[in-house]
Amino acid sequence: MSRQAQILELLAEQGFQSVAALADVFGVTASTIRRDLDQLEARELVQRTHGGALPSPQFGAPFDLKSTLHRKEKVAIGKAMADRILDGQTVLMDSGTTTLEVARHLASSRVTIVTNDLQIGLVVAERQRANLVFIGGELLPNDVSMWGPTSVQQLQNLRVNVAILGCDTVLDDGLYSTSSYEIELKRTMLSIAGEAFFVADSTKFGREALFKCFDLSSFTAGITDSHLDPLRAATFPVPLIRAVVDETL
Repeated sequence: MSRQAQILELLAEQGFQSVAALADVFGVTASTIRRDLDQLEARELVQRTHGGALPSPQFGAPFDLKSTLHRKEKVAIGKAMADRILDGQTVLMDSGTTTLEVARHLASSRVTIVTNDLQIGLVVAERQRANLVFIGGELLPNDVSMWGPTSVQQLQNLRVNVAILGCDTVLDDGLYSTSSYEIELKRTMLSIAGEAFFVADSTKFGREALFKCFDLSSFTAGITDSHLDPLRAATFPVPLIRAVVDETL
């Protein structure tokens, strides 16, 4: 993934980024980062500010920007994961643009979906035979997901067949997040599931992130895309399913 694409992801995940911070992250000079930001602004992908940049206003919330990144890969992952959901199952879907693609590609109509994601909730609500259990709480700033003690308490009273979880980074020893906000909620999601899968596009493998959420041994398998090197995929302690990306999308 190019440096400019990684800059866009950081803006989507964390909002404003200073030139100095980006230069430190990527190990390049401030002038190099300024050129990157100028080029991204010319494409209307970022908004330049004094000393840094913000996501472009045309994308609205950071979620909107994230949904435009790696779209083909997320669609492939969404289809592959949705195919593994069986009629009659109760499925918990973590918040995120990749789990949203799972919801969009559900073939099974007789399912119950539990989620804390507003976008996923709307998609499920449009399905005539699917049941929706929405997790309440506090809306994360500039996001579409609920979190907090109320969310955790509600989840603790549930039991699901399958949990589908997202993450910011996949490393050899586990799944990581760039923020600590949702760690307790995510761990509660895993604790109430009979089995669990994680969904992550290939660009998330090997990236840096601060907060560890899960050990890989906690999962039945991971779903990624075919752009991940198969030799790299084979080194992980859990099966990694590489969904074929449709390059014509």
